[in-house]
Amino acid sequence: MEGAPRLRGAPRPGDRLPDATVSVGGPPLRLHGLLARPGVHLLLQSDADSLPDAVLGPHVTVVRLTNSPGRGVVAVRPDAHVGFRCGTADAAGLSDWLSLIGQAASPPNRS
Repeated sequence: MEGAPRLRGAPRPGDRLPDATVSVGGPPLRLHGLLARPGVHLLLQSDADSLPDAVLGPHVTVVRLTNSPGRGVVAVRPDAHVGFRCGTADAAGLSDWLSLIGQAASPPNRS
């Protein structure tokens, strides 16, 4: 799924995420090693707005790439393919995509 505005220079939805050396605030790491845990991974560019917890499901991990300039987000499926990307951290579009794949935050219990 492609959000608006489009994120330029990143793999497109459906593409396999290539490995790269990234920084998350410490020593450089390999991207595929960082994403080796199960679940969906949201890669935020260095200047992207934080995502509200209400959007994130229990199997969603957020990683801020401090060496990736911009305000965009790339969502990586468990099979290491891009599922969603956007030029901004679009919480509504991301929430729609997470709902589509069954990884959205659970609605609050109403007892």
